[in-house]
Amino acid sequence: MARLLTDGDDLVVRPSWWEKLATGHREIRVPLSAVARIGEEPSWWRPLRGEPGRTSYVPGMSHLGVWRHGDGQDFVAVRPWRPVVVVETRGGAPFARIAVSVRDTRVARDLLTDRRR
Repeated sequence: MARLLTDGDDLVVRPSWWEKLATGHREIRVPLSAVARIGEEPSWWRPLRGEPGRTSYVPGMSHLGVWRHGDGQDFVAVRPWRPVVVVETRGGAPFARIAVSVRDTRVARDLLTDRRR
């Protein structure tokens, strides 16, 4: 499962080794200044928008990769029936939205706390 954390002035997404293989993305860095909103989404399917681009998914298991839409593209590492942390970004970020399943939604609260420091 991908991990979300802060490193200095960046929000970092660290996919697991198999997610790296499935998505073609290693570590993703977004400047905290480009983060518009961080929130929790209890419904795993709501962050999915647009059409799958370079993706890998196993129905009922995972949706991984890049989804393209009118506002750009999103990075998705979502597992059904798990809570999802959604990061909305603005200019200067490689993705309009990053959605990552987490074991515990405290991840979003921890990221918000780190961002405010």
